[in-house]
Amino acid sequence: MRLKFAALAAASVLALAACGSSGSASSEDGGTEFRVAYLPTANYLTTVKDSGFLEEEGEKAGTTVKWIGPLDPVTAYDTVTAGEADVSSTGTGYFVNLAGNSEHWVAFALEKYSGKSQGIVATEQSGVNELKDLYGKKVGIDSPGATGDYLLNLAFKEAGLDVSKVEKVTLDTTSFATAFSSGQVDAIASYDQNLAAAMAVEGSKVLITGADMDSYNWSIHIVSREFAEAHPQELKAMYQGLRREAERAQADPTVITKKYAEFGATDDLVEQIATFDVPTIEPMDEAVVADLEKLGQQYVDFGFLESVPDIASAVVDES
Repeated sequence: MRLKFAALAAASVLALAACGSSGSASSEDGGTEFRVAYLPTANYLTTVKDSGFLEEEGEKAGTTVKWIGPLDPVTAYDTVTAGEADVSSTGTGYFVNLAGNSEHWVAFALEKYSGKSQGIVATEQSGVNELKDLYGKKVGIDSPGATGDYLLNLAFKEAGLDVSKVEKVTLDTTSFATAFSSGQVDAIASYDQNLAAAMAVEGSKVLITGADMDSYNWSIHIVSREFAEAHPQELKAMYQGLRREAERAQADPTVITKKYAEFGATDDLVEQIATFDVPTIEPMDEAVVADLEKLGQQYVDFGFLESVPDIASAVVDES
């Protein structure tokens, strides 16, 4: 959230919002249980499984931790909305959609990075050297309104270009590398492993990264409102566990790269991922809410949303 799985289509949000959260967060011995639906990517809600920081902080608050996964994002969200888990991770874009379409979720921690792990990369054979060269070309994105589409729209808007002159091609997570290397697309707008794989291809050209734009697309950790309201002290403990995990990664960035390798990243990919910056964990305070409202306005400008949702009502500030 970092990424990859950072944002999904708005249509998925509506389906998830209809599910509703139910079930109990109690363990068999009567204590509180924090059930984590974690993703197969190296965000901190995944890597913290190795450090045990959630368990340590949870013990102080009288709660245990149950790990469920790794699950793909849609399955993870379905698991929480079905009442079978309490927390998962996503991208800020997906969360902004969620804030406007569901009352069942709140965000409790932001995983923030510069944006170097997101961007637009062109193939050598495309002959593309700058954004304007993408006119009439095929650009692979994850889904309409998701991270890649956001990056493409933002890059073109800031460059004063017309994104409607680009042919967007929707790709699933596993087909980016093949589509890029085989020339099925002329460029991709993506993040994390997909971006790293494209950057590692000989002759490819990075046109722009999230760090070069006014991007508010980061990873975010979300919890069922039911758990947040019923167990505020336990949730604060989990937030502290994520803060400790971020400090661990800042001191030793291989915390992230080793996890990507564990999930199947090649040595070349790991080497490229190692050039990305190490995220921090930030509270959902007024400054973050303001940033996400700016993201919401960008989503409105790009036609992804009709209006900016009430972000402040969908967060828990653990600062």
